[in-house]
Amino acid sequence: MEDLQDLGAELHRLAGTDPLAPIDSSALLARGRRSRRKRRLFSFGAVVTGIAAVAIAAALLPNVGIANDRPDVADTPATDQSAQLFSPVPGIPRGEEGAGQQLTMAEVSRRCELRYPGIRRTLPKGQWSSGDTAPYVLRTGDRFLACTIPGGDKPSEKLVAAARRDPLPAGTTEQLRNCSIVFWTDLTKWRVVASATAAGESVNLVAVSPSGRKVVACELGPTFGDHAAPLGLGPRIDTIDGFVRQAPEALVRGGAICPGVPCRGAWYHGMGRVAPNIARIRIDPDGDGPVHDVKVTDGWFALSWLNTEATQHADGSIISYDEAGNVLATVAL
Repeated sequence: MEDLQDLGAELHRLAGTDPLAPIDSSALLARGRRSRRKRRLFSFGAVVTGIAAVAIAAALLPNVGIANDRPDVADTPATDQSAQLFSPVPGIPRGEEGAGQQLTMAEVSRRCELRYPGIRRTLPKGQWSSGDTAPYVLRTGDRFLACTIPGGDKPSEKLVAAARRDPLPAGTTEQLRNCSIVFWTDLTKWRVVASATAAGESVNLVAVSPSGRKVVACELGPTFGDHAAPLGLGPRIDTIDGFVRQAPEALVRGGAICPGVPCRGAWYHGMGRVAPNIARIRIDPDGDGPVHDVKVTDGWFALSWLNTEATQHADGSIISYDEAGNVLATVAL
């Protein structure tokens, strides 16, 4: 997950510096790893500014096999409610079964062409799964675009319209609705285990599938649309074992937003799975504004906090506590 978050952060940086010279995904990911700490943040608006919305495909392409050599599958049945909100996608299992699948490059290309039929650009070779966000290869003069590889549940126009009216909803039901559109996977019955909201900035959540086998990490931004760009950092669906427990500092990103002097605040964000003995994570901005505590439930946490009092570049520290309030670790951001 750390690599995907680093890649997501690098995608945001690229979106804000469009147009760009050609890049490849390996170099992009390497840069993301090297710069994972103390990075300057940009608003979600920078991601979507200048990127045209692309209509959802009406005509679907034929079936193509996937990397785990499963045969072409018939559309799995949906509940009556789900049938009103989502329609099947040929060759892709519905719901949880179609989420987080490892795919061949041919299948990745097919799904992205299906979702964004107006884009005729190549995707970088790699090991991609449904739910990953893959950046299109950039050539000189190209705009930054990326494909969130869809699952088997195409959202209805009514559902998309509701998400556009309420891109940062307060309720978990509506948050899961919007995340379902991000991933083209019906997440409406998944169980939210952690969520956090920075008013007007972002919603982060982690949810577990009905079977308990898969997990989604979803970040929503203030501008919602089914366009070819990520809506947040590190959108991902994976098996529960794929969400490896990590130290909080490996999952939290943040720092001052300083395009001018003084800085106009600091944004801290992240989500994932940490050690089971951690009950609380504190973000301490080194005396520059208030501290912020994040509850950890069975190792799961979500963070989205805008510290409007930050006026300098100090990034602060992450402090982990156990259930009794004992400090487990203090690490600089």
